[in-house]
Amino acid sequence: MGEGKRARRPFSSSNRSKFIKEDKEGVASTIGTIMALLVFLTVISMFTNTYIPVWMKENERDHMDQVLSQFGDLKGKIDTLIVNAQVTQRPTINMFQPLSLGSDSVPVFTSPTGGFLYLKPMTTYDTGVTVDFRYNYSGSMLHVSEEGGGCIEYYAPNRYYVQQWYGYENGALMIYQKEGVAMRASPSLVFVPNSDGTVNLQFDQVDLIGSNESVAGMGTAGIVIDLIYHDSQTYIVSGDTGTEEEGAVMLKFTTRYLSALWSHLNQTAEGAGLVAGAGGDYTLVPTLVSGEARAIYELTLTVFKVNEFTHNRAYVNLDLEY
Repeated sequence: MGEGKRARRPFSSSNRSKFIKEDKEGVASTIGTIMALLVFLTVISMFTNTYIPVWMKENERDHMDQVLSQFGDLKGKIDTLIVNAQVTQRPTINMFQPLSLGSDSVPVFTSPTGGFLYLKPMTTYDTGVTVDFRYNYSGSMLHVSEEGGGCIEYYAPNRYYVQQWYGYENGALMIYQKEGVAMRASPSLVFVPNSDGTVNLQFDQVDLIGSNESVAGMGTAGIVIDLIYHDSQTYIVSGDTGTEEEGAVMLKFTTRYLSALWSHLNQTAEGAGLVAGAGGDYTLVPTLVSGEARAIYELTLTVFKVNEFTHNRAYVNLDLEY
């Protein structure tokens, strides 16, 4: 037989190599697409890692300013109801205060930051006030020890801005964050020294009543404010036996906002000319109740040689709506 014919493939290895090397249009298109994607991803990465956090931080900070303003409105409305009751001698109207729970988002890139609103009525374990004193009534010594207080608190678990807590407690508006505590509006506590060395004392106590409840989310919650009762009494304070001309008034505050309340009480008493410490006009003693992440304290203010004590007390019912 003669030489057999060799089967030829469509392309030999050398021809395939030559063909691939000469056809570069597909390779260029692929590389161009990859480069375009890399540029796009780089721009998106810079946008999300640099600009978005700054944008969200501004959103959360603006939201905190808004919440502070709304808490200020809440205090103002409660004070207005109390003054109205003092003038008319009866509670007449109720009020409504909206409160924004969440901050704005950046569409497509981030979700909004939600918040939590808590109503802690009087006798709740981490907030309250006790008023304790003795007075002489028609020759009889009477002992008064009344508990009240309460707090409405907002917590913002911010992801970009600092996390904060806002609290309205005993007529005071306070802000807590890990760096410290600040008081934005003070409670009503007045010291008036007399020429004989005694002190006249006035304290406005705001008792929050209602259900122990909370709401959480992104939208707007509402707080219904209803002044149930207001009372004002002036007592001639006596000592333990009832025969002394003056005695002591003790105010015990249970709070998570210790440093702000401590500073305010000291500044108010010293501003009126009172001297702190044993043998002085007053003492201020903190006691740790619970060492949680946000510790709970009892802060006891004892004012000595009190002649007249004016005790204004308001019962405010709050309801949360969402």
